[in-house]
Amino acid sequence: MTKAEFEAKLAAVAGDCAYGKEIAADLVEHFDETGKYAQTAKDRLDDRLGTLKGWEKKHEAEGEYAKASDEAKKISCVYKFLDALK
Repeated sequence: MTKAEFEAKLAAVAGDCAYGKEIAADLVEHFDETGKYAQTAKDRLDDRLGTLKGWEKKHEAEGEYAKASDEAKKISCVYKFLDALK
């Protein structure tokens, strides 16, 4: 897959979501044309997922449910990108 194809695929996943566009830009920026892009992208998404889940748990523990909900939406977005990279 070329960088342009990778970018187009990620843009379709991101849609109008601002956080999705942020993720897509990050993954395209770190695209590796040697064929390792999927693993690199998956690693980056796994890192994001772990961080977001930690923040979601922290916000829930502190009773900040609106913030926890925002983190949950971001988590859902990351899962969409992980699914697209299968």
